[in-house]
Amino acid sequence: MTPQSYSKRSSLSRSSIIKGLKIFIALCIATFTLLLVFTATNKTWDSFREINLVYLPIVLFMLSLYLIFESFRIRLIAKAISGKWIAFGRCTQVIFCGAFLSAVTPFQAGGSPLQAYVLNKAGLKWGTALLLLLFRGLFYLIGMLIFLPFILPFFRTEYPGRSMQILSRYSIFAYLFLFSLLFLVLSMPKLLKKMIYSLTFRKGKTTRATRIIFRVLRELKLIRNKLLEFIKNKKLYALAIIFTTIIVYIPNYSIAYFILKGLSIDVPYLETIFRQVFLLFAAFFFPTPGAEGIIEGGFAVLFYSSIPRYLIGMFAILWRFITYHLIVIIGGILTLRIMNLKEIVSEKN
Repeated sequence: MTPQSYSKRSSLSRSSIIKGLKIFIALCIATFTLLLVFTATNKTWDSFREINLVYLPIVLFMLSLYLIFESFRIRLIAKAISGKWIAFGRCTQVIFCGAFLSAVTPFQAGGSPLQAYVLNKAGLKWGTALLLLLFRGLFYLIGMLIFLPFILPFFRTEYPGRSMQILSRYSIFAYLFLFSLLFLVLSMPKLLKKMIYSLTFRKGKTTRATRIIFRVLRELKLIRNKLLEFIKNKKLYALAIIFTTIIVYIPNYSIAYFILKGLSIDVPYLETIFRQVFLLFAAFFFPTPGAEGIIEGGFAVLFYSSIPRYLIGMFAILWRFITYHLIVIIGGILTLRIMNLKEIVSEKN
């Protein structure tokens, strides 16, 4: 790789991140403005001044507890696939820095390369790091699917409207597509390889796209073999990771409940959990950076029947800022301070 091409690649990386960050900030401002324009009244500002700050330490404690549990989950997966514990601080970096880049890229897809880089610095090989990220996402989906039989009946009775039906169908379609792709990777890799190659060949010759796909499929083959080996030989680890995955998100999903308590509003605890799980299940594949705008709007719709209208916008903004934007801000600072994007490009090429 020449210095000129190296400089060009890293420059494009920085420019894409900056562009994504601008879009993300613009979406945040637009979303918050629209929420306040359509919901805020004089009562909103009076209620804001009367927030019970006793619940603020509880909210921050729940957020910290989530970060600790999620870091432990990453360490547990690393132990299961590599046989060694990685540093707790590196796991925290995976969460923060991954959240930042996911927030500034469409479909929340940009965090994985940086997370793999952090894990590589923690002592894992690139293939193992990618496998860890795959397991992290896979067990997250499994945890969601465990909740699904309880969530759908609840929403059929509580939210029979057309908009909720559309959201439900979209989420089901998105996850069926994801699991179908995963099934092809795991069970029929040769068929998938043949299908993809046929789309990139030109007049019987390989193209640049073919060569890129070859490298990707080579990594996927390693991941596939590791995953099958893991399922076969480490069932206890798999059960422990599933259990940990479910526990991890309880404090994170509890934040909305305590924000409502601070606003002097009583909503049953389990309802706040179910509503958030359903929302995040449905919004996981939305194309805006960090699903910005979709999450806040969906959150307001889900709690519309339980909260006075003049509080819905402020509630959605407070919840989203604490559970997501705060992590993104910290992740951005960490990314700028400890990550060298040029080095990532250099090492991967």
